[in-house]
Amino acid sequence: HCKQGFCIIREHDTAPIEGAWGVWSPFGTCSRTCGGGIKIAVRECNRPMPRNGGKYCVGRRMKFRSCNSEPCSKQKKDFREEQCGDFDGRHFNINGLPPNVRWVPKYSGILMKDRCKLFCRVAGSTAYYQLRDRVTDGTPCGPDTNDICVQGLCRQAGCDHVLNSKARRDKCGVCGGDNSSCKTVAGTFNIVHYGYNVVVRIPSGATNIDVRQHSYSGKPEDDNYLAISNSRGEYLLNGEFVVSMFKREIKVGNAVIEYSGSDHVIERINCTDKIEEEIVIQVLSVGNLYNPDVRYSYNIPIEDKSQQFFWDAYGPWQECSRLCQGETKRKILCSRESDRMVVSDQRCHGTARPITISESCNTECELRWHTGRKSECTAQCGPGYLTREIYCAKHSRADGKVQKVDDRYCSTQQRPEDKEVCMGNCKPGGWDYGPWSKCSKTCGRGTQHRAAVCSKSAESGHDDSLCSQQDKLAVQTCNDFQCPQWKFGDWSECLVTCGKGYKHRQTWCQFGEERLDDRLCDSSKPESVQTCQQQECASWQVGPWGQCTTTCGLGYQRRAVKCVVGSYGAVMDDADCNAATRPTDTQDCELAQCVHPISMETKVPAPPGHKTQWRFGSWTQCSATCGKGMRMRYVSCRDNQGGVAEESACSHLPKPPSREVCTVVACGQWKVLEWTVCSVSCGQGKTTRQVVCVNFSDQMVDVSECDPDDRPVTEQECAMSQCPTRSNDPGFPTNGDPRKKPPPQGSSARSSGRTQSHQWRTGPWGACSSTCAGGFQRRVVVCQDENGYAANNCEERSRPLEQRSCESGPCPQWVYGNWGECTKPCGGGIKTRQVACQRPNGERFNDLSCEILDKPPDREQCNIQSCPSSPHWNSDPWSLVRS
Repeated sequence: HCKQGFCIIREHDTAPIEGAWGVWSPFGTCSRTCGGGIKIAVRECNRPMPRNGGKYCVGRRMKFRSCNSEPCSKQKKDFREEQCGDFDGRHFNINGLPPNVRWVPKYSGILMKDRCKLFCRVAGSTAYYQLRDRVTDGTPCGPDTNDICVQGLCRQAGCDHVLNSKARRDKCGVCGGDNSSCKTVAGTFNIVHYGYNVVVRIPSGATNIDVRQHSYSGKPEDDNYLAISNSRGEYLLNGEFVVSMFKREIKVGNAVIEYSGSDHVIERINCTDKIEEEIVIQVLSVGNLYNPDVRYSYNIPIEDKSQQFFWDAYGPWQECSRLCQGETKRKILCSRESDRMVVSDQRCHGTARPITISESCNTECELRWHTGRKSECTAQCGPGYLTREIYCAKHSRADGKVQKVDDRYCSTQQRPEDKEVCMGNCKPGGWDYGPWSKCSKTCGRGTQHRAAVCSKSAESGHDDSLCSQQDKLAVQTCNDFQCPQWKFGDWSECLVTCGKGYKHRQTWCQFGEERLDDRLCDSSKPESVQTCQQQECASWQVGPWGQCTTTCGLGYQRRAVKCVVGSYGAVMDDADCNAATRPTDTQDCELAQCVHPISMETKVPAPPGHKTQWRFGSWTQCSATCGKGMRMRYVSCRDNQGGVAEESACSHLPKPPSREVCTVVACGQWKVLEWTVCSVSCGQGKTTRQVVCVNFSDQMVDVSECDPDDRPVTEQECAMSQCPTRSNDPGFPTNGDPRKKPPPQGSSARSSGRTQSHQWRTGPWGACSSTCAGGFQRRVVVCQDENGYAANNCEERSRPLEQRSCESGPCPQWVYGNWGECTKPCGGGIKTRQVACQRPNGERFNDLSCEILDKPPDREQCNIQSCPSSPHWNSDPWSLVRS
């Protein structure tokens, strides 16, 4: 159970007997330093096994409390991002991941039930993995909710970062506010002119800014891009015809404005902070000049002038006070007079509260005690008693149905006695009965049977006619209460304003007043999604292209574009169609090249007084998927009416390039091998390593396929122990390797009369390239003379191996044991088993050494059938007694 900022959870608590539990531990440290953390106290079970029928318990209890709920600074990393960042540089032996891999949070595409597991994505890639079974307590369940994760489960929290709080931000950005301190300004913009166009000026003090540019084609490239400038004309985002493709944040005073990047179908600018200076939202239109589709909204503070508030007695109807024969009342609301906005009741203090409007409700039923089936008389002969099943029931007047409800609803009525005096039939020749069978239904009135034998018939060949058939009771009804039923809410509005769409409603399984798991209702679940048909949508209709404006060379042509609806094509106002999908009504055309040079002078010059400028479309994709390639775009000279003009009309301006070299990621990546041993045994020396360029399949390719600026170093200095100083001994040079003796005076190594002894020398084997299964290892092999100098006269056929295969043993796999016993005999328990990552020889490894996404479950639900409503004793058959 939970209260604000505090929760108690029982884990496997099958017998909550207070005397069996230990004392609560003190609360531990807070899981976060800011932004709403969690601290935990634990109460352990002291008597895990029953003792002579005494008190016992199973599992443990935990208490959670919110802590450090003050918000974090804007500069602090997202808490989930911090947890993924802890794994930077760890690639878990996953093929294709670089050693300097960087991990970032993965939000989209994660199931609701898995929101509190740590899924991280490889930066710059779509590949993602589960790196931990659960995130740290206090981590938000997602970027779009205030709820937080506690012990791997998503639990309710408010905007104040307090567990189980219901505080929410109002539209003015105030946590727990009542929306009365601001008003919303919203609008759209869909006018196209080449270059930058002002959409809206958002004043200082605005909050909850949300600006969205919807692509006309459903693709990110639509030649319309959002931009921001300040009131001085200085661009803060996407100025000077340079557009950012990727997500970024713009600091404006103390506020942070988030930009989605242009590489989205819906390009977005949003800010929840209060801005302290005016910003100007603009849209940059280039290329084919399709109409933009910009939608914006923001909140501005209401001017500090006296506002009028009043009590509204006609608020929504509240819940009925009773299950049957109750009363419902309209909620009295405090509203702002200017726009009827509902605000906090504090605003109406001091004004007379109106009389509450009420009416009767749930009048079609009544609650009373219901008598169910009776037991048999306790005495077979003479006086005894029988018990009656008594429960509170909801009796419907319309159809006479009886529905069992909680006894508390009948607590104001006198409960009938559940015992009744009876007389056992003392006459001989009565019936002997066997045990009752299991009820044929778990609910909805079933039947159960039992065997009946006439006791008198045993003497006369089992003749049941000797007993009264009227007194025979071999069949009776059972479980005479209503089954769980499907319930459903009202249909939502159709999700589209025209054409075919869908509407939704909630469906759930309910028994009495309690919602149950869907599996406890029958399979005929009502549909929760349904198609709906609205009026036909208006759409753009285009006519045929007209003739080209020239008879040769470059020109342009036009066509009619109309907004129509219905099969008869009734013409509507352009505002009834989507401005973002409006087809263009002009396009370039090119006919055969003009023959006479003089005709070049007469080709559609810009009309007098018209300004001309270069216009260009979006770049095509790079022609190469890696390395260097080429990309192109359309460039043409246009007048200020959008018409195509001669290129010479734009000669006063530099022509933008129509093609350029583009660079995608390098086709290869550098791979380094082991460092060689130091070149000297004492003093300062050098060590080297081989650097090769490999492709994504780990095959060597030409070095030109890798980025030369990122090439790792191939040589570095190494320091061995200090060389001994024996300056008087000519056999030991004072500034080099003691193994390198100088030749005797008056002779040289090359001119000495003996044969040189050149031989192969090897370094130690390096580490195996794989931690499991097959790999390879390398070592240094050099040819040296007897003094340790490098030589090249060694026999090639006797050269030792530089590389060999190595076997580090088989890779670990998931293994699991048998399921343990269920923690409950009924009503839903838990069974567990051991799951481990290990090699066939039993050597254990960390879970991350196995494929984490393939890990088998180590716990599951069991015995989910409901427990019997009335407990009873069961007996085993008698055992033999041996004397």
